[in-house]
Amino acid sequence: MAERSNAAVLKTVEGQLSGGSNPSLSAEIPILYRDFSFMPFYTYILKSLKDDGYYYGHTADIDNRLLKHNGKKVRSTKSRTPFVIHYFETFETKSEAYLRELYFKSVAGKHYLRTKGII
Repeated sequence: MAERSNAAVLKTVEGQLSGGSNPSLSAEIPILYRDFSFMPFYTYILKSLKDDGYYYGHTADIDNRLLKHNGKKVRSTKSRTPFVIHYFETFETKSEAYLRELYFKSVAGKHYLRTKGII
């Protein structure tokens, strides 16, 4: 996969100044923009080292999310810490990641995860 940078890029736009009729008058106008065309989203499975159970979720920042789980800042997992990332998948949109999480939580999804040896 090609790596994309979110660094600001400077472009110039040429156009007529003040609506005049002389096409030789042009201005360079700086335009700053960021390339946000690919910000990955993740569907993840955490494994509790306390009870060997799994937790399924989705996020845009998997490292920060793991810190929140292990920092006991997530109500549903604070009694089961510590966690490790057991498995994750990357998606281009949040909705794709969310739908995959729902699939993992379904009967068919759990069967798929067991068949693949993931859980």
